[in-house]
Amino acid sequence: MNSVLTTRIDVSNRTVGGRTIALVVFTPPAGGLISWTRAALAALAAAVDAIDLAAVDAVAFIGTGAVFGAGADLAAFGSVSSRTESEQIARDGYAAFNRIGRLRLPTFAFLNGVALGGAFELALRADFRTVAARATNLGLPEARLGLVPGWGGLGLLADLAGPAAAAEIAVTRSLSGRALSAADLAACGVADVVIDDADFIGASLAWAAALLARTAEADAAATPAGPSAVGRPAAAAPWQPEALRAAVRKRIPGELPAVEKTIELLSAWQRANDARPASVPAGPTASRPARTAARLARGGDPIEAETIVTFGQLLQTDECRAAVYAFFTLQAARKRSRPGGTATAVSQVGVVGGGRMATQLALIFAERLDVPVRLTDLTPEQVAQALDCIADQLGRAVTRGTMTPQTRARVAALITGTSDLADLAGSDIVIEAVFEDLAVKRGVWESIERVVRPGALLLTNTSSLSIADQGAGLRHPERLIGFHFFNPVAQLPLVEIVRAPRNTDAVVAEAFALAGSLGKTAVLVKDSAGFVVNRLITRWFSDTLRLIDAGADAKLVDDALVADGFPMTPLTLIRHIGPRVQLHILAHLEEGFGDRFAVSPSLRRIVQQSLPSYVGPDGCLTPAAAEAIRSILPSPGDRVLPPLDQTAVRALLLHGLADEAGRMLADGTVHSAADIDACMILGANFPHHTGGLTPLLDRSGASLAARGTLFHP
Repeated sequence: MNSVLTTRIDVSNRTVGGRTIALVVFTPPAGGLISWTRAALAALAAAVDAIDLAAVDAVAFIGTGAVFGAGADLAAFGSVSSRTESEQIARDGYAAFNRIGRLRLPTFAFLNGVALGGAFELALRADFRTVAARATNLGLPEARLGLVPGWGGLGLLADLAGPAAAAEIAVTRSLSGRALSAADLAACGVADVVIDDADFIGASLAWAAALLARTAEADAAATPAGPSAVGRPAAAAPWQPEALRAAVRKRIPGELPAVEKTIELLSAWQRANDARPASVPAGPTASRPARTAARLARGGDPIEAETIVTFGQLLQTDECRAAVYAFFTLQAARKRSRPGGTATAVSQVGVVGGGRMATQLALIFAERLDVPVRLTDLTPEQVAQALDCIADQLGRAVTRGTMTPQTRARVAALITGTSDLADLAGSDIVIEAVFEDLAVKRGVWESIERVVRPGALLLTNTSSLSIADQGAGLRHPERLIGFHFFNPVAQLPLVEIVRAPRNTDAVVAEAFALAGSLGKTAVLVKDSAGFVVNRLITRWFSDTLRLIDAGADAKLVDDALVADGFPMTPLTLIRHIGPRVQLHILAHLEEGFGDRFAVSPSLRRIVQQSLPSYVGPDGCLTPAAAEAIRSILPSPGDRVLPPLDQTAVRALLLHGLADEAGRMLADGTVHSAADIDACMILGANFPHHTGGLTPLLDRSGASLAARGTLFHP
């Protein structure tokens, strides 16, 4: 059972304050994670069964280091081919975890760190939970994987905090990738105590022993001297499934089977809860005997059978397969971006430019690298405006609660401004974020090269311009590399590292190490117009506008891919980017790739008339934009566009994306379809349940139609 290839389970008795606690410890295999394979679940069940309950007062569970545990072994899901096998994964988890639920002694989970999926469900089985103050990445991410928590987590969370709070964790947070912190876990009433102590195990055992030593009438929230207990929510929020459905649809249009099934399971829990006899407590109670007695009185999970069937169904869906593929794709990309030994020793960073993107770059370099950052622009007035913008961004981060006042003060002190490029002479890294014009960028780099040391790393944040062309006039063009962030920088994790022909392996390695140090995930791309994200997005824009300019209904075309989960419609995205910027990008890609990226007559007219976009904040075509489109339409007798419905428009747009993605692989812009999908998920917010882009293109038939083959045969 305890093979070196699986999680090891060890049990030892620990006596603290006159109370003996059986401590069950999870240890990962060498170089692996604490994950719950079938062998690990069997080992857990055997370990729990072997505990001499007569010799102990309670049972506690804890992980190793800063990890309590992860969930099921996702790699094994790929070999599951039937509904029966899928359901068995859920049955195995329930069989092991139900042994914890049947223990007739008080049970504790000591959450020493990361606890996701099945590990979090295991922790919910306990009567009490301590959590390390530093702990993050806690929760139930299954909906993001196209699944439901398969081992009882939904019902247990609903027991603790109500179905609305369970849905917030298992649906809303899961889909947005927002795990819980220790403070979050306390706020929702799942954690009994947050422990800020270097000896977390010792402090947790002491807390548990003190609780056990008190009388049955004592309130578990009033702990003895030591860590402060957490009060539980006064009342659960009402369960409103339709409001949840509406909120999810607003963020991610289209069908999400895992979300619907989660809602159905929580509704089933609510019905079962309403039918419970009044003598059976429906939620956590304060005193130790009552808490344990309530668990035993409730018996098993009232939605166990439905959960097993639902898990089995979902594991066989296209959405789940695509989401699991996305998980491993992003995991591989993140591993490549881990900081290594090749990172540049940085004493100062220079940022050229004072616009919105430049100020965001100054902030991330200062916060993450903790080194002085010198921002430069053309005039002292522009520099002052940029520093004011940085101060405003820092203030709003504190207001949102994403930054402490102490961090704000530290970061603000690191960032200074200058209008003299010579002040960047001491910079080990210089990054530019000036206007997307080749002549402007060339001038910047030629000026920078004259003042920085020969070994400085030069980064261009260009979104589409050739790195080789930018560095054509440099003495050392090999040290200029593309380092393309996405807006907003603090939220989107992607950096496209754009390798020019003369970049050395050492420079590329430095860029990857730097991306990891900044908390970003890097994908290597070839120096070609638009790189990955902008090239694909602009092809989508080009095909969309081509149809609109030929007389197709703008609303029909704009909404054609909404049901596929695309994060924004193309016309809404153009509104955010700005028509003038998008026209510039389209013209550049037309120059590089020809009429696949033909400049749109209506877009040119929108820019000429200084209109803000095609659509207003409501997503509807504005009267001025409608008139601009009418003004460029061919005369009725010259129109050759056949009548199109949404199905036909969808097919045309997906065909274009499949064609462009295939060309990118053929011309070496990226090495694999997985690179494309990592870029689209991390840089363009494409959803996990579509697998990014290429699995969707395969499922829709667009890959075969455009290329004659699948991206994932």
